Amino acid sequence: MKLGEQGEKMVLHEYFLWLKKEWAKVGAILSIYLFVMLFVFVRKYDFVVFILLLQTPLYMLHQTEEYIFPGGFGKFFNTKIFNLVTEDMPLDENFIFYVNVILIWIVLPVFGLLSTLNYSFGLWLPYFSFIAGVAHIALALKARKFYNPGLLVSLFINIPVGLWSILYILEQGLIENFFLNIYFIIGLAINLILPVMGTILFRNYKKNASYET
Repeated sequence: MKLGEQGEKMVLHEYFLWLKKEWAKVGAILSIYLFVMLFVFVRKYDFVVFILLLQTPLYMLHQTEEYIFPGGFGKFFNTKIFNLVTEDMPLDENFIFYVNVILIWIVLPVFGLLSTLNYSFGLWLPYFSFIAGVAHIALALKARKFYNPGLLVSLFINIPVGLWSILYILEQGLIENFFLNIYFIIGLAINLILPVMGTILFRNYKKNASYET
């Protein structure tokens, strides 16, 4: 029995290691499935819920550009934003995996589903997507580069669809002002948490590097 349990744990561990490596590809495939489900079933049921849930597969496309085609967002951030020689530290595989999976695969769809009970649970989602897209423009300016992984999806999907979504919920009377509402603050705050986390990683990396030298 113990050997069987140990074998199951080993198999689960192997699946987990595989997911850590291939999560972005899984997300790209999952986004297609979600698009179909949303357009076929949810759009006719409740268009507001459809818009809010739509932010998840759209952001999975964003992740696809960041980490698959062409990929390299971690390398870009480490070398062009942190100005380090190392390409895979301090923004490493673990940080990228946990942040993206927890935030995009769990938090976004959970609050999108909660919006079926009350729209207010998910009204921050378009703001998050819109601001995340704008953030890639800021990254391009800071790095003085015309391109960074995620920029194209930001320009042609996240920003325009996010803006359209916000204007739609504004038109429906679910918010009274584009900026002066709690949902804008939540979307902005979550986007600001990410660079704060990155800064903490950077400082810890520099501190550890100084100890080693």
